[in-house]
Amino acid sequence: MKYRFSSLDQILHSLLFDFSMPHQRTEQTDRATRSTRLGDMRFHEACRPYYFEEEDLPMLIDLFYLFYAEEHRMTRPEERIAPVRLLQPAVMDKLIGRSGFAQLRKSCKGNAFVSMEAAQTYFRTIIDELNALYDETEELVTVLTQLENRQDGLKKKLCHLIQEAQDHPAKIPKAIRAAERLASTGEQIRVITGMIQDKVRKQQPETEDAVHLALQRSIQSAELAHYALQCWTDDSDGQSQTVERSYDLLDRVKHNPMLLGITRQLGRMREMLSDLRKNDYVHGRGEKYSITRGRDLKNLLSGELALLASPATTPLFLRKYNAKGLLQYAKRERIHKGHGDIIVCLDESASTEGENAAWGKALALAVQDICAHEGRKFALIHFSGKDALRTDRFLPGQYTADDLLSAAEHFFDGGTDFEPPIREALRLINEEAFENADILFITDGQCSISDELAEQLQAAIQDARCSVVGLLLDAGRPGMEFSLEKFCEKIIRISEIGKEGTEQIFLKQ
Repeated sequence: MKYRFSSLDQILHSLLFDFSMPHQRTEQTDRATRSTRLGDMRFHEACRPYYFEEEDLPMLIDLFYLFYAEEHRMTRPEERIAPVRLLQPAVMDKLIGRSGFAQLRKSCKGNAFVSMEAAQTYFRTIIDELNALYDETEELVTVLTQLENRQDGLKKKLCHLIQEAQDHPAKIPKAIRAAERLASTGEQIRVITGMIQDKVRKQQPETEDAVHLALQRSIQSAELAHYALQCWTDDSDGQSQTVERSYDLLDRVKHNPMLLGITRQLGRMREMLSDLRKNDYVHGRGEKYSITRGRDLKNLLSGELALLASPATTPLFLRKYNAKGLLQYAKRERIHKGHGDIIVCLDESASTEGENAAWGKALALAVQDICAHEGRKFALIHFSGKDALRTDRFLPGQYTADDLLSAAEHFFDGGTDFEPPIREALRLINEEAFENADILFITDGQCSISDELAEQLQAAIQDARCSVVGLLLDAGRPGMEFSLEKFCEKIIRISEIGKEGTEQIFLKQ
């Protein structure tokens, strides 16, 4: 289209131009988000163990900030350079509207290390698709950038010429030619922008698949990083330890298949326990269920406290206080009563290796978490063949996350002998003051013991006045005989209630 202007007044009233404010060049950025100074500092701290190309950092910072920040502040489209404005929305901005984004944010928000792990996973997964878009539109983007620079220069020149033409009419033709060039440049920008958008739309099916895959991988990566910090550090947010140490821990988990499986299972179980505790009533902050009268200052209604705001109503407050007549919330609070100590005998024979071993150890350590929360002693007895026995004691306040990690990594991978762990459990009860201890036996049950030995162990258990619960990992082998059944107070079979049902039994008590 050829734009024609015949007068200065026509230029000033054209819908193509806006002269309501003085022309000012819009500073453009390669960022889609406006992060805070603290957010940028957290990013640079978190990316120390990784290596990234300089040109990749802007998008990585944007991704990190999307996952990490409590609230998002985005740059306006006109503030972004052309590639960020036209290409990145296809692989990043659409991420925010996806259902999995909230799940990803749950693991990442406020945790720089987990956010960095998720950001670099998403970036490495999506970069090929983004590069394909860049390659497809490279020439057009270059032309668009040149046109936008030219447009900015013409706008500045036109504003100057109009001011001169208003004082010197002889310069009106020059202003008209500048306006025509500016209008023509604007039309070219719209055409090129449309061509780039068409190419992006043609790539949309492949882009959608890439975004979905990148999001799923990021969720898994963030979840694993979150679980690793939650399970194997003394600070579940990982804020008290260095980024390098967190990175080394995660690398250790990733390269140990057994530990990787335990971390995923234990992290999920700890999340379950955390949710249960949040829904519980807390002493002093119980559930409000009614209004009553009294003088419990911490539960008063705000209207009663307002009486103290004026010297005229303060005496009324004092009279009601003395008469226990102040309106206050009535709360119900759950009272927790501690149980006895727990000893878990965990079968680490070769027949349990794999999923059963990881799930069984995760359940044992989840029970340990319950004991720690309630101030109870816990012992984990690893057993396998005749001479394969190891005991880890977790006394309240006397162990570290490294002790838990050491217990998780241990695996005998031998035969099966039930006698040593039972005798060790009885020794703990009789000699190490594991008072009123319950014994949980986790095994796949592939071991036989003589009737004579079974009677001896049964008598010893009765003398110790402890209860034994057998957890039989018999999935795929329902109805199999269990040699410890004679002296187990209760037998729980995975084949009957499944692993989820078993977790409900042990974690929701």
